[in-house]
Amino acid sequence: MTNFNEFHSHRWAKNFKDARDRFSASRQSFGRASAGLRQAQPLSLPKGEAEPLFSQNKIKDAREQLTGLVQGDFADPKHIFPGLKIMAPYWKAEEEMMRCRFEEMTRQFAQLTPAKPGDNLTDTTEFKELVKKYYDRFVEDVRTLLKSASSGLPETSYAGLLKTYPPMMPADWADTLKAFVQESEQASESGMSESLFQRWLVFCLNGIIAYNYGLIRQAVFSGLIILKYGEDRLKETVARTRDEYGWRVSRAFFLEIFPAAGISDAADLQVVGRYGMFSDQEIFSREILPPSPDVTSGDSAVAPPEKRTEEPKIKITEFLNCQEFSIFQTIFKDMEVPAKEVGPAICLYCEEHGRKNTQLFVPPSLRPELKLVQSFGFSAQKCIFETKLYPANDMERFLKAQEKLYG
Repeated sequence: MTNFNEFHSHRWAKNFKDARDRFSASRQSFGRASAGLRQAQPLSLPKGEAEPLFSQNKIKDAREQLTGLVQGDFADPKHIFPGLKIMAPYWKAEEEMMRCRFEEMTRQFAQLTPAKPGDNLTDTTEFKELVKKYYDRFVEDVRTLLKSASSGLPETSYAGLLKTYPPMMPADWADTLKAFVQESEQASESGMSESLFQRWLVFCLNGIIAYNYGLIRQAVFSGLIILKYGEDRLKETVARTRDEYGWRVSRAFFLEIFPAAGISDAADLQVVGRYGMFSDQEIFSREILPPSPDVTSGDSAVAPPEKRTEEPKIKITEFLNCQEFSIFQTIFKDMEVPAKEVGPAICLYCEEHGRKNTQLFVPPSLRPELKLVQSFGFSAQKCIFETKLYPANDMERFLKAQEKLYG
């Protein structure tokens, strides 16, 4: 039994187990291939003829397994594994997202609240003690899951990390990540070492605890605002921060973090954007295409040409779990915050982040409309985003978004 809901807050543990299984499978395949080569290769065989023997002895399978472990495996939409190379920078990005949000919230709250002793909530002993209490509970979950989730990480590899407070990614995180990628590429001939695999997971773990520390800070801050000033003050704080927060996160992601990690190509950014969220969430997507003529019957009246150019393609994205919801709900309940739902503290931020991404990356030949249809934070059983893409000349929106990002 975990302190924070395991399904919502600890999807990372499932990925760690999946990573261990993939690593073990690749190691076994490399071992079988090497053993087969030693048995099948005559001593007089020229060195250049070794590769066909490797192929015959599972080396191709071993390389594919290693590639899936590092680059990700997206073949089965019901079982996406994002890959170490995507999970690692994703968690750094999530840490930065929480920092941006917390800074915007505290800045706007200070402007809304008349200055008097005790108004700087984040400097109070109460705030600091509550954050530490809930963070310790999260770390307790992490220790429990690492011992039981079959990730195979020895406690000595992460014990020091979990003792560090407050948690944060190191300043040289990008250099470390690039070194991991280079080592992994070099391992394609003989397999990844146990040491490198463990270092990958510990790097991801650092981002996981730093991100959740950021969530816990916001949950405690939001709870104290409601307890001391009322829910309307929180709603006003969120309303004033959501737009600038959205652009700050976009700039942090696409101008700082991902380029620092060596991810700047548009195609690579799309892969990270599409699959990075699988690092901590269960997601299903589907598309609804505009009506088309009934070609079997020749009945063009089913959808007149002018209608087909007006109606949008609709993308539905369902999130079956939410870390933010879990953290806020658990903390609000423990703090006895008089709020019916936690949605006002978190859901507008998620919607805004999604909206900024559509403004930036949907081409100017389409006009995007995104909305959060329902969410855990407002008592639904899943979060559903709906994105409508209308055929249109939307160059003005596109250029304004680029200016916000780069200007």
